[in-house]
Amino acid sequence: DADGKELRYSDRPYAVPPAKKKPVPKGKNTETSATAYPDPPPTPENPRLDIVIESVEFESPVITTWPPKSHTEILFPREAKPQTSADETRYVQDVLRRFMARAFRRPVSDVELKATTEFFKRIRAESTSFDEAIRETLALVLVSPHFLYIVETRGDHEAGSSEERNGEVRRLNNFELATRLSYFLWSSMPDDRLFELAENNQLSQAEILDQEVRRMLSDERASEFISRFAEQWFDLGALDRVAVNPEFYPDFDNDLKRHMADQAREFLAEIVRSDSSCLNLLESDWTMLNRPLAKHYGLSGPRSTAFERVVLGDEKRRGGLLGQAVFLLSNSDGEQAHPIKRAVWILDRLLDSPPAPPPPDVPELDPESPSLAGLSLKQQLALHRNSEACGNCHRGIDPWGVPLENFNAVGLWQTESTVRRISQGKGKVTRGAPVDATSQLPDGTEINGLSELKTYLRENRRELFARAVVRRLASYALGRSLDLGDRKTIDELTTVFIDSDFRLNQLIVALVKSDSFLTK
Repeated sequence: DADGKELRYSDRPYAVPPAKKKPVPKGKNTETSATAYPDPPPTPENPRLDIVIESVEFESPVITTWPPKSHTEILFPREAKPQTSADETRYVQDVLRRFMARAFRRPVSDVELKATTEFFKRIRAESTSFDEAIRETLALVLVSPHFLYIVETRGDHEAGSSEERNGEVRRLNNFELATRLSYFLWSSMPDDRLFELAENNQLSQAEILDQEVRRMLSDERASEFISRFAEQWFDLGALDRVAVNPEFYPDFDNDLKRHMADQAREFLAEIVRSDSSCLNLLESDWTMLNRPLAKHYGLSGPRSTAFERVVLGDEKRRGGLLGQAVFLLSNSDGEQAHPIKRAVWILDRLLDSPPAPPPPDVPELDPESPSLAGLSLKQQLALHRNSEACGNCHRGIDPWGVPLENFNAVGLWQTESTVRRISQGKGKVTRGAPVDATSQLPDGTEINGLSELKTYLRENRRELFARAVVRRLASYALGRSLDLGDRKTIDELTTVFIDSDFRLNQLIVALVKSDSFLTK
């Protein structure tokens, strides 16, 4: 300010000094003249902050040369102006050979090039300009299955034994390997480095392949792999399938769902960036937080929407995946904690032991039923297990979800369950009995709450967890479901993963060099 004092808006909204009043012409009523502020003027006790935006300008795209680079990379300058149609055809062939090789992510055969060139000739005769004809020809390339899909087929130029040609399994060539590797780790086509190595038949060499995987993981484009793999593995899309009931949680902001999903992505990304053990997914003394989520959890943390690594201290219940709201909310019914859904997620996603689906003739729990009104979901499940048709399955499922009963449907800590009581046909949300998070696991182990469950998983289910990670990663990398032919590879990779202290980066390197990844 004028006195040299530092003013900070975060401390208090200081008033902007009022503008000078315009001079009032003679004969005018001064009480009705316009002023900068309405009466009464702002004071330190009644401050006011005025921000006036006079104009905003945006300029896009920023093109420093013409034609732009995106144009000249396809239609590169000609050495000389074509004098005949044959000259133009030769130029088109040069353009198509380079364009199709990048679009198809492999060398183009003479047959493919000839067919596309003939299409250009037909279109050129009917077009008013060269640009119009070449535009239609390039569009033809971009609707080809060889551009739209990852096609791994034997080309005419490839050699191999009759057993390879007629059998079901063959090794990928270098261009196919570059494509499979790039879409695995970058979700995009190979870069110039991968194409160069493939062209020189060097990419399949073990040492070079190892170097390229590590280079790609350190590249910012690897964030696409982390985001997509996390979405599939953790089933982040389930968040949008759960509607939070405003009767139970009137203050819940639906925009938090986006931050919840991002927390899981950032958590996995931090494990990859720091080359940490994947056991942190089960139990950790840190997590990734931004301001909206920290506020939701009731924790002190970042002051922006950017995620930061935060050491939890005494709040270790938020460490690992099972303390994150994305898991707790997506595996609820939007009203109450749901131990069955949470248990199924743990068994399927973390232990690779998905339970069988329920029989089609078994009815679901009806929370609106008067016989269940006022009971917590754990109490409802106890009644459900009394049925012979339900008890056999639920005795192996429910114990895994009950220890998370201290978290309500939106992932907040609770000591009393939230229930709906039915009275004369009307429902009323109220507090139920104190939460009971004690459970006896199928092997007879007694645990109480999430903390003991996480410790149990980390100490007693390490091998099952390792196999679950390997199978999820291999299925994602290969773009298909696993079968019996992959069993040997999965066993070997699981051993490598455990021996490397559950480090995902080393597992990725080993997976890329495995027979399942290198063969088709």
